[in-house]
Amino acid sequence: MAIKPQSNKIGQLRKDAISVLGAVVLAMAFMGPATSVFFNTQPAASGAGYALPFALLLAIVVAALVASAIGAFAQKIPTAGFAYTFNTHGFGKRGGFLSGWILVFAYAMVGPMLLAAIGELTAQFFQTQWNLAIPWWAITIIFAVIVWGIGVLGVSRSATTALIFLALEVGVMLALFGTILGKGGAQGISLAPFNPANASGGISGLGIGMLWGIMFFVGFESAGTLGEETQNARRSIPIALFTAVGIIGTFYVLSSWAATLGFGQSHMNAFVADGTPWMTLTQKFWGSGLIWLVSLTVLSSIFANLVSGINATVRVLFAMGREGILPRSLSQTTVHGNPVVAHSAYMLLALVLALLGGLLWTPLGAYGFFGSILGLGIVITYILINLALISFYWRKYREEFSIVRHGILPVLASLIMLLPIYGQLWPIPAYPNNLVPYLMLLWIACGVIYLVFIARRRPELLDAMGRAMSEEAAPVEEHTKVTAS
Repeated sequence: MAIKPQSNKIGQLRKDAISVLGAVVLAMAFMGPATSVFFNTQPAASGAGYALPFALLLAIVVAALVASAIGAFAQKIPTAGFAYTFNTHGFGKRGGFLSGWILVFAYAMVGPMLLAAIGELTAQFFQTQWNLAIPWWAITIIFAVIVWGIGVLGVSRSATTALIFLALEVGVMLALFGTILGKGGAQGISLAPFNPANASGGISGLGIGMLWGIMFFVGFESAGTLGEETQNARRSIPIALFTAVGIIGTFYVLSSWAATLGFGQSHMNAFVADGTPWMTLTQKFWGSGLIWLVSLTVLSSIFANLVSGINATVRVLFAMGREGILPRSLSQTTVHGNPVVAHSAYMLLALVLALLGGLLWTPLGAYGFFGSILGLGIVITYILINLALISFYWRKYREEFSIVRHGILPVLASLIMLLPIYGQLWPIPAYPNNLVPYLMLLWIACGVIYLVFIARRRPELLDAMGRAMSEEAAPVEEHTKVTAS
């Protein structure tokens, strides 16, 4: 593929590339339903205990409140920049920059986290099923190349791929949940898991459960990055957000209910100690002959998660590159509106981090480490979006300001999300996850230093922030578009 620059005012994404269904599918696939259930159920249960379904219900409430805030922004500012652009209009240039800075750090963890996991789990699958010993890192490289190729083909191809794998993972896992609940679990059907008093770790335990519960939902907000490529975006993006939260949220509550009942209240210590509780449940309720099916389902989920998650990350990089906050080359697109430079650069970075993290902490250790950064960064981003919404509507759309939707609900959501932050900070997690808060503070400090540099040396970048992604202003300077031949 040769890249030929053409004169163009600004790199542009392809308008109307996907329908509202495509936005829903990409958001749900980014959530990685089977991946989240497989990896996050056990650590969530380590805090919430038998009250895990209650923690998931709290997470649904938080996700719905955040969806309301993102949807309210998207109705006014269809954008690829998501929190970066939204918070620029809500907090001003400096607040928007720091929001985008945190979001980039959080989303940057998606690729390395999932590439490390899919390499290791695929290697285990080959070893178990066919006694083939293939290094995890070789498989990780192969998947990185495949995902890169799909992304280069465009967002519509990514949505189609995600839909196929999403249907497979949800179908298989729902069948397993149905079997467990249909057989009454280990001790009969009970609503006791929805009682917060059954949280083994008390308030802190619910905080940990809720943190991982929010990790279940990470990705639904990615519909907010598709504002420039979705048909009738002002209407479609809010629909996509609430649809993703509603459908997959119900899926998650069913999964946690099935898991807690499947082990039983008297065996929650065994649940928490089990590194692969869903394999244990599969063997118990389906028999060992179908363990391969659940393993393949998880791999399908990770792949769909990779495709959709990297699409969202790339669009944030594209938006910040388009305004010059990051290198402007990241805003280059093909004639079909695909951000090929941002996609290629990010895939290379993700692959390097996945391989390095896997070598330092094992592939699944890297998944946990990068995932913890993602979770903390996304929770902070959610809080900032909610607070920015209050300012945005009060200052710019006061006649539409609703004291409930634009005032009370954002504050309530922000307060609730302090709980998972507390759960991640205390008790202090084991190495290397104990480094996550310090890395986040270091990243924010670097952002502040960079912001001071921009304000003093390149103030025109601050003046232009937030304008390129909105329809209310023209781009400030010329950029480059690329064509593929």
